[in-house]
Amino acid sequence: MERDLKYTLLSALLLAAFGCGEGGSAGTGSAPGSPALDPLSSTPRYAVVSTDFSSSSIAMLDPDFAAIDQSWLNSGTTYPGLVATLSGDVVLPNRQAGDGTVVVIDRFFTDVVTRFFVPSGNLHGQVRTHGDIGDSGFSSNPQDFVFVDEESAWVPRYESNLNPSANPDIQGNDLFEINPADMSATGARIDLSSLNSTATAGSGDDAVEVEVIARPSRGVLVGSTIVVGLDRVSASFNAAGPGMVAVVDLDDESVEGLELPGLKSCGHTVPVAGAPTKVVVACVGFAQPFGDEPQVRASSGIVLLDVAETGVRIEEVWRVSEHPTSEIAVNSVVAIDAQRVVGVASGDFAASNDSLYLIDLATGAQELVHESTSSFVIGLSAFDPRSEMLYVPDASQNAVVEFAADEGGFVELGSTTIAPGIGLAPTKVYLLD
Repeated sequence: MERDLKYTLLSALLLAAFGCGEGGSAGTGSAPGSPALDPLSSTPRYAVVSTDFSSSSIAMLDPDFAAIDQSWLNSGTTYPGLVATLSGDVVLPNRQAGDGTVVVIDRFFTDVVTRFFVPSGNLHGQVRTHGDIGDSGFSSNPQDFVFVDEESAWVPRYESNLNPSANPDIQGNDLFEINPADMSATGARIDLSSLNSTATAGSGDDAVEVEVIARPSRGVLVGSTIVVGLDRVSASFNAAGPGMVAVVDLDDESVEGLELPGLKSCGHTVPVAGAPTKVVVACVGFAQPFGDEPQVRASSGIVLLDVAETGVRIEEVWRVSEHPTSEIAVNSVVAIDAQRVVGVASGDFAASNDSLYLIDLATGAQELVHESTSSFVIGLSAFDPRSEMLYVPDASQNAVVEFAADEGGFVELGSTTIAPGIGLAPTKVYLLD
């Protein structure tokens, strides 16, 4: 599962589904949508999410990584037209639609997807990712917004409703369709429960067989196929099934599972710039008790997939277990190209700190890019293929560290402090186009 999910606080907000049409003004001329956020002075290329896992702030930056607005959207302000401010569990999609909008996903126990126009700041719409839950306490926990076209986008819903008689719109463990045109739920879903499995929890006399849930996380669209990473972890997070991605054919809404042998917790998928048929999958491994290094090393790795008309095939596999001296750099993985990725090796609060490594998936070679001064502080980076710049959020510095590609590696150029007055450390950087 993604590391930041383990630290999410359950800041629940009661919400109603919300959508809006066109019309209104941003205060700087007529623009579509309803006024909500302050207009930006230019179109952003990057967004930085800062959080303490209780509240969040999103900064917008220009192509030179200079701040346009240090805290454009945050948890401390309720903007006109919005039914919710940000919680502490906020992500942006793997890919934005590229149509002058920015989507923000508020996850566990907020369960809302919001779409803004940029640079006007106007609200396109906001929708909850499940219907009425009554007193059940169910959270659909949306993970991504996979934009297909102007009338269709699919949201992976991570949680599964444990009530077997729940209505389809609140079952979860699926892909949930939203119409981007008006940010409304279409009522369609693609059930992924066929990819549930079983696994052994405990050991010895205490060992029991339990169900593991598919738990879809991030997705990548290639043609009419969505490759969705699956964590495949039990309801109690005490067991994990074999690593797998879901291969969803939107032409007939069929679902197949592609097993990633020997790996576990493969929910993190990312696109590869310049290689539109490639998908990188990071499997962060599983251990019970949590953090047991031999178990994590035995079940973690990174996979490169190729998506063709004839199906999805495994092209490269980097298994940590096959490289005993390598660091377990499988967190917050970002693709650099079709052969190299960067990934975070998490510290242990005692003998080691977080480190970011450049990994060659074909050879297994690792090169240290950045070392922090603490543990669990290097977040999700962004690589810009246009400028060949790598932006790495480091909460220990309360800054985003900037690196330039140099002779097959990266060299540090400096750092940018994000919204120093709000007291939230940067944890994720996103390329918006």
